[in-house]
Amino acid sequence: MLKQRPNLVVTPNLPDRGVTVDLGWLRPGLPAEEFAKLEAANTDQPAAQAAHAIQARNLAKMNAAGVRLMLGTDGNRPWGPHEEMQDMVLAGMTPMQVIVAATRNSAEFLRLADTGTLEAGKSADFVVLDANPLDDITNTRRIAAVVLRGAAVDRSQPFR
Repeated sequence: MLKQRPNLVVTPNLPDRGVTVDLGWLRPGLPAEEFAKLEAANTDQPAAQAAHAIQARNLAKMNAAGVRLMLGTDGNRPWGPHEEMQDMVLAGMTPMQVIVAATRNSAEFLRLADTGTLEAGKSADFVVLDANPLDDITNTRRIAAVVLRGAAVDRSQPFR
């Protein structure tokens, strides 16, 4: 059915995996009390695992069928897209497929013609990473610099 609708774009929006995960990468960017709250809720949840497994299998089937996918999350956490990218890879997508979903496909869906890919004439918005996300998608969390419209962002100050 999805193959018969070539203009369809799907945002998997995978639910929480329901497994205890290493949250250490968040520690430097959060107040200690907020990090402690996250760690306290970081537990195995079998019901969540079952729900995630169903959606992950569906994502794998859609990806195999060539459905155009994009990245999105309804989470209210600024690091949510990093978790979603990891979940998409764990569901069977390659890191490159996830990066294309997060950048080009998402920009095309939103009709943002000047962003989504690095090309002459487009807005120079990109992140510089300390490690290759094609080797491990969690390397998207290792951000060295952010450039918006060709200008480096001062990450020592809160974004306004």
